[in-house]
Formats: sequence, C-alpha cells, structure tokens
Amino acid sequence: MSRATEEAASQLSFELHSAARLLRRNFDRRAKAHGLTRSRWQVLWQLAREEGLKQAELADRMDVAPISLARQLDNLEEEQLVQRVRDSEDRRCFRIYLTPAAQPVLEILRTLAEETRAEALAGLQAAEIVQLRHLLQQVRLNLGREGQDS
Repeated sequence: MSRATEEAASQLSFELHSAARLLRRNFDRRAKAHGLTRSRWQVLWQLAREEGLKQAELADRMDVAPISLARQLDNLEEEQLVQRVRDSEDRRCFRIYLTPAAQPVLEILRTLAEETRAEALAGLQAAEIVQLRHLLQQVRLNLGREGQDS
C-alpha cells in the first residue's frame, strides 16, 4: 500500500464519522423547525420502511434500548401517530403500525431528507453518487461480518 493510500485510509473513519454526524445535525436542525426530535422521526421513519414490527424488533433495528423506545412509542401513540396492536400469535407482544395521521409528518420528513441529501451531495456527479453508495455499502457489509468469522 502506498503512503498516500495509507494516509487516506487512516483518515477514512474520521471522515465517515464526521460526515454522518453532520448529516444528522443538518437533518435534526431542519426537523426541529417542524417540532420533530431525532427520536421521534427515527421511529416514524423506521416504521415507514417496515410496519408491523414487534417493539423488540423495532428497538433492535434502531439500536436503542427497548425502554427508551417504549417511552417514544407512548408519546407517539398519545399523538395518534402510531398504534400498538396485540400480536395474534403472541399475546405478550405488540406490533407497531403508523396511523393515517402520520402520513403528513412522513411527507415533511421526506422533504427534509431530500433537502439534506441535496445539500450533502452538491457538486457530485450522478456516477460519483452511485459509486459512493456502492463503496459505503461495501464498508457496511464488511463491518456487518464482524464476529461472524470467529
């Protein structure tokens, strides 16, 4: 590996972390103007991708403690944005669904995501964006194998 490649690789973790932090901060700033906190929009966004998850599955996908998620779900249910439905196969569990009232909030989130993406990717060509996605996907897959090789 060349010295330039080694230097670039050594800065990669910092750049990835910094870019992700700035993306979250930018999106959070936009969302806050609409009264949406990160914890609220993350729950809604995840459910928009996959409704009907059990609370434990949703907490796992979001990488949060189940008790923290339970509080968020309580608040979102109180606002009538989500509903808990008893699992027909396991009465101890609830499955989480979006309500029709969540759709306008999701539209706002989609618009904010588009604005944030446009700002983040400004100056990149379409082929570069595709390449960046592919490269980041490969990094994620590599890291996702952690512990599987043991």
